[in-house]
Amino acid sequence: MKERLCRCGRPMVQEKRTITREIGNRKIVIANVPVLYCRHCQEILYSARTVKKMDELIRRFPNKTLLTYPNLLDFNSDLRSRLSKLDPYNILVTAPEEPVKRYEIVFLANSLQSKLRSA
Repeated sequence: MKERLCRCGRPMVQEKRTITREIGNRKIVIANVPVLYCRHCQEILYSARTVKKMDELIRRFPNKTLLTYPNLLDFNSDLRSRLSKLDPYNILVTAPEEPVKRYEIVFLANSLQSKLRSA
């Protein structure tokens, strides 16, 4: 991921933060949200995917006031090793906030189909 500059001209860093959102008359706290943060002026930027995922969490759990942003890379080593065998180019596990390209999905689907046929 290339370096992103803040409006103040300083580099932003990728961090996980706890975010508080007010919806209606209630506060919802979401932990471990990936953001771009400027340490100089304290500006925070969210990717469109992150905002969409936060909205989805709020819709799925309407009665909860404390939510945790899902981290797709928090799975056990056994599952990680199985996934790495099916995905030799690590398309699924690299840079979760970066968009997956269409050709990567097609390549992975073709690879999985050929592995399933040979099994």
